[in-house]
Amino acid sequence: MSFGGGLEPTYEMPESHLEPLSSSSAVQQMLSQDMLPRRPPQRMVILFHGLFKALAILVYVLSGFLFSGSYVLTFVVVTILSAVDFWTVKNVSGRLLVGMRWWNFIDENGESQWRFESFEEQRFVHPTDSNTFWLVLFVTPVVWLLLAVGALFTLRFMWLLLIVVALTCNMINVVGYAKCKKDARKKLKTLGGNVLSRGMEMGGIIWGEEDRGGVVDRLADEAGRDAEGKLDV
Repeated sequence: MSFGGGLEPTYEMPESHLEPLSSSSAVQQMLSQDMLPRRPPQRMVILFHGLFKALAILVYVLSGFLFSGSYVLTFVVVTILSAVDFWTVKNVSGRLLVGMRWWNFIDENGESQWRFESFEEQRFVHPTDSNTFWLVLFVTPVVWLLLAVGALFTLRFMWLLLIVVALTCNMINVVGYAKCKKDARKKLKTLGGNVLSRGMEMGGIIWGEEDRGGVVDRLADEAGRDAEGKLDV
C-alpha cells in the first residue's frame, strides 16, 4: 500500500445507505458532502495516535537505562502501553482521523465476524490526518519486526516474547483497518454504481421525451405541407 495517492480518504456507508436510492437523494448527499466546511488537521488526535506507540518502543529500547534491565518491569510497562495504544487507535484515532471503526466478535456458531462502520457527520478527512494515520499504523509494526530480528540474533528469547505481545496489539489494528478500508471502497463503489444507473435512467427518460416531442413536431410539419399542397392543386 502506497502512502501517497493510495491513502485517499475513504468511508464506509452504513448498511441503510446500501438500499436503492433515488437519484435526487443521492445527488443531494454528494452535494452536501462537498459543502461541509474544511477543518484543519486534528493535531492533538495525531499526537495521541502515535504517542503510546512511541512510548512503548522507547521503554523497550531504553529498558536498561530506565529500569536497570528489569525484564518483568519492562514487560508490564510495554504491555500496558501497547494495550492503551490498541484501544486508542481502535476506538478514538481511527474514528476521528479517517472516519472509520471496526470490531470483531464470535457468533453463535463459533465463527469470527467482522463489522465496520463510518460516521455520516464526518465527510471531509484532512489529507494530513489520513496520511499520518496510515503511515504510523503501518510503520510501527515494521519497527517491532526489526527489534524482533535483533532479539532473535542476540538469543534474547524472553525479550522476543515481549516483542510478540506488542507486535500483536499493533497487527490486530492493521488487519482491522485494512479490512475496513477494503469494505468501505466496495460499498462506495456499489453506491456510485446505483447513482450512475439512476442518472442514466433519468437521462434516457428525458431524452425519450425530447425525442418524442421532435417526432410529433416533424409529423405536424409534414401534415401541414401536405395540406398546403392539396390547397394549391
